[in-house]
Amino acid sequence: MKSKVYILYTGGTFGMKNAGGNGLQPSTWEEIIDYLPAIKNQTFFHYFSEIQFTFETLEPVIDSSDITPLIWERIAHKVQENYESHDGFIILHGTDTLAYTASALSFVFQNLSKPVVLTGAQLPIFHPRTDGIVNLSNAIYIAGYKSFQLACIPEVCICFNDDVLRGNRSVKTSTNDFEGFSSPNFSNLANLEQQILINEHLLYHSSTTDKFGLKTKFSNNVVSVTVFPGYNPKHLIDLVKSKKIEGIVLKTFGAGNLPTSDIWHELISECESTNTLILATTQCPNGKIELGQYESSKILKNSIVIDGKDITSEAALTKLMWVIGNFDVAERCAILSRNIRGEIT
Repeated sequence: MKSKVYILYTGGTFGMKNAGGNGLQPSTWEEIIDYLPAIKNQTFFHYFSEIQFTFETLEPVIDSSDITPLIWERIAHKVQENYESHDGFIILHGTDTLAYTASALSFVFQNLSKPVVLTGAQLPIFHPRTDGIVNLSNAIYIAGYKSFQLACIPEVCICFNDDVLRGNRSVKTSTNDFEGFSSPNFSNLANLEQQILINEHLLYHSSTTDKFGLKTKFSNNVVSVTVFPGYNPKHLIDLVKSKKIEGIVLKTFGAGNLPTSDIWHELISECESTNTLILATTQCPNGKIELGQYESSKILKNSIVIDGKDITSEAALTKLMWVIGNFDVAERCAILSRNIRGEIT
């Protein structure tokens, strides 16, 4: 069967070129495609069925450090515009914020039933040792699954090196290793080695048959705070009192522990009075928080504190932004507590 694959190029290292004294700058898709003759000629290797590709560039191309919720919305609308006419989607994206975008899109897409694959590169496509060609080739296998008689992965995922990871379970773990991403608390959705193994029992399927749609709003009225020895939450309390924020991702010690000083009780009290939510997470890359396990975590056993379990920092922040952006105050705690896209165990 022929697959129709939509590729959206947003920028990032994948397409960077040397601009002399100005460092690396994004290239156009036309420049990149010259390095990918199999795609340029609209076929993917002679021993596979043809794949019909649609290419588009999200202008202007940017470094992923400049990604914003408005760009997440633009990406989502591009997928929606092409959803009915394509079988799978590939988003070429810079690696620095790739896990944030993958997490955000996983919440934006409602009733997703097709693969949305994000990938990039640690070395530009023009570099003789680039990983970009392998990463894009592997992404094509996942997005063009029909042509390769593979199982469909109906979710937002990251394809990097030989791994396919759930997007909202992924973190960037290296700035230079070709295996730049990992999924600390969840197994790979697929492994692309000599044989392609898709772990179908792990795939997240929408629980409804409703039509594909979007919820694209994100609130900027959130902060992410990492607790450290000696940290004084006074300025955080001032923000809560001023009602300039509506949510806090609180990265606690270990399994959800905080200092026992009274000022933390003051923070919780101010959050209660202003309906400011706290999404509690752990600083540890592996494992989860367990509120109440230790005396120093009992302070967080409160109705305005949501147990983040084993959610990643990227998924926690984007989920909080998305929930506040799209739902009324009365609904927010329940949605944040639920596993809605496979982001928590």
